[in-house]
Amino acid sequence: DGTAYIIMEFLRGDPLSVRLRSLGGRLPYSDTVRISRQIASALAATHGAGIVHRDLKPDNVMLVPDPEIPGGERVKILDFGIAKILAEYEGPASEEFKTQTGMVLGTATYMAPEQCKGAGQVTDKADVYSLGIVMYRMCCGQVPFRADGQGEVMAMHIFSLPKPLRERDPSVPEVLANLVGRMIAKDPTERPTM
Repeated sequence: DGTAYIIMEFLRGDPLSVRLRSLGGRLPYSDTVRISRQIASALAATHGAGIVHRDLKPDNVMLVPDPEIPGGERVKILDFGIAKILAEYEGPASEEFKTQTGMVLGTATYMAPEQCKGAGQVTDKADVYSLGIVMYRMCCGQVPFRADGQGEVMAMHIFSLPKPLRERDPSVPEVLANLVGRMIAKDPTERPTM
């Protein structure tokens, strides 16, 4: 009848944040790698389409049972509400779709330094950093930066070096700790791609 509507996939499962809480804040390393690979694969496809998520965090990662997938569950990335399209839109009302320099969007705990600064040129490397923070949490049960206010946390992302993962927990495999360390490098050019 001409009524506008949206059809969305109904998912049964748990957000990664719920899984982490139920397991005392951390996951077995094999689960961390399995889940992280799926997140990276989904974000690589997203980046390939010219989109940066900008709000990757455990609440936005859904774990859905799927017997066809190794480990028995599929990762779904949720909430692209503040995603950035990398190609500039030049159509009607294009000014409404541009992220202004100085505008800070995201969840402070998982935001890349350049995102915390309000840089208008946030790239796919911001999602790499956020995934690195998520992986850090999955490995040791803590995020690298915690403070009372969001501004303090953002300042820590910009200026403070995180405690190396293996100092928090020496049992974290060295290769995994090194990868996470590269992913959360302050300089985006030093981070790997998805």
